[in-house]
Amino acid sequence: MRVAVISPPPLKPSEPGASGGAAAGVLRAMGVDVLHVDASIGWHVHALVDGALQPLRDVRTYVDRHVYTSAVDRLEAGLARAAEPFPGVRLGVGMVALVDPPRRLESTATLTELADVHGPFDAYFRDRLIPDLVDADAGIAAISLTFQQQLPATLRLLRLLSEAAPAITRVVGGPLVSCWRAAGIRPPLFHDADHVFGADDEALDHLATLAGSAPGAAKAAITGPLAVPLDQAPWPDYLAPLPVIPAALGRGCPWRRCTFCPDHMHPRHAPCGDEPVESWLTRVAQRFPDGAMLHLTDSALPPDRLAHVATVIERYDLPLRWHGFVRVDRRFATPDFADQLARGGCALLQFGVESGSRPMLRAMGKGHTPGLAADVLHATAAAGIANQVYLLFGLPNETDEHREHTLHLVESCADAIHAINPALLNLPLGSPMHATPERFGITAQHPFGTDADLSLYTDFRCASSHPRLEARRWL
Repeated sequence: MRVAVISPPPLKPSEPGASGGAAAGVLRAMGVDVLHVDASIGWHVHALVDGALQPLRDVRTYVDRHVYTSAVDRLEAGLARAAEPFPGVRLGVGMVALVDPPRRLESTATLTELADVHGPFDAYFRDRLIPDLVDADAGIAAISLTFQQQLPATLRLLRLLSEAAPAITRVVGGPLVSCWRAAGIRPPLFHDADHVFGADDEALDHLATLAGSAPGAAKAAITGPLAVPLDQAPWPDYLAPLPVIPAALGRGCPWRRCTFCPDHMHPRHAPCGDEPVESWLTRVAQRFPDGAMLHLTDSALPPDRLAHVATVIERYDLPLRWHGFVRVDRRFATPDFADQLARGGCALLQFGVESGSRPMLRAMGKGHTPGLAADVLHATAAAGIANQVYLLFGLPNETDEHREHTLHLVESCADAIHAINPALLNLPLGSPMHATPERFGITAQHPFGTDADLSLYTDFRCASSHPRLEARRWL
C-alpha cells in the first residue's frame, strides 16, 4: 500500500519540510512504497500569484538588500491577500495567527472549532491535494506535524479527507506529537484520524506495518542522513535561489545538559557514520551539479561531523555549501579548524551563545564561557563564515547586571556577528528547570493563560521577581 507522507502548511517556503521528508526517506529504506508530499509549498504555489513568488527564486534578488526586502514584502502582501476572505485569520511567512478576537493555537477548544470552519487552505486541499492523493493511489495519508502553526491545516485536511476520500487511512504523527507525549500532554484533537503516532522508530514501524511491510525495520534502515528523497521534492517551486536541502546528520543532542531544554527526554545522540554521509553528499552533488545549500537540522552539530563534511566537500570539489546549529566549542576557536570548515562549504554557523554572564551560563549548563564565545566568533568570522548568535533573556535570577554583560559581549564581538536572534525564556515542560524548579530559584509556574492547554511552555516567577517581564523591559 502506498503511503503519502504529507508536510502540511504553513512552513518556511524556501525548503522542504524536514520531518516529513526524513520520514519518507526512512520508510523508503524500509521498503515501503512512499510518496513525500510537501503540501506547504504546494499551497503557496496554489494560493499566491507568481509575482509574489518568482523574485525570491532569482539569485539577482539577493545581490541588493533593498531588492530582497521588497521581494519579501511582496510575499507578505500576497499572504495577507490570501487571508482576506477569512475574517479573523492572518497569514505570514511560516505563520498563521487567529486575530479579532485573538486566540491561541495552543487551545484545544479553539482548534477543535477550526476543524469545522472553512479556511484559507481548503481550496488547495479540495482542488489539488486530495485529487492528487487519489490519483497517486495513496492508501495512507500520514501527516507529519512539526510546529503548532500547522495544526489548523492538519485538522482541516483530516476532516476533508474523511469526507472526500474516506477510503484513505488517515494518520497523524511527527515531532510535535512526540513532544506532547514526552511532556505528558494527550490532546483530544484528532477525531478524524485513524491513528496517531509520534516520530520515533516505533512510530515508523507502526506506519510500515499499516502499509503491509515487515515490522521492526526502522532502526536498521536509518544509516545515513535523515533527509527528503532527492527525487521527491518540487525543487523549482521553493523560494530560494538554489535548492535548500534539510538534513540531519544524526538523531538526538550530543550535549543534553542545557537546563532550559527538554532534549534530555528524547533519544541519546546517534550520529551517522562517515561512509553514509560521504555517499549522501556525493548523491546530492550529482543531483544538483549547479550547487545546493545543505540546511543541517541537528539540534547541535558535533565538530567532528562537520570536519568530515568539510573534508568530503573539499576533497571532491563538490558544489555544496551548508549551515546549521552548533555549540560554542573550543574547536571552533582554532583558526585552522575554522578555515577547514570554510574551505569545505561552511556558509553560516548558528551559535547558542545565550548570555555574556558567567553565572547565567553556569545556571543554563551551557559548558562555555563568555571569553570562549568571543574567541569562537572572531575565529569563524575571520575564516569567512557568517555567524548568527542566539541570545536568551529572562532566566531565573537574571538581573540587569547579567544582561549588561551580554550587551558587552555583543559590543566586543560586533565585527564578528552577522545576525542576532534575541529571545525571552519560555520555560519548556520537562526541562530540568521545569522539573526541579527549586534548584534554580523558581518559586511558581503559571501557564500562558487558560486557553493554552496544548502549550509546551510555561511562565514562571522567582519570589517577587518576574524575570521574563523584567528582561522585556530591559530589551
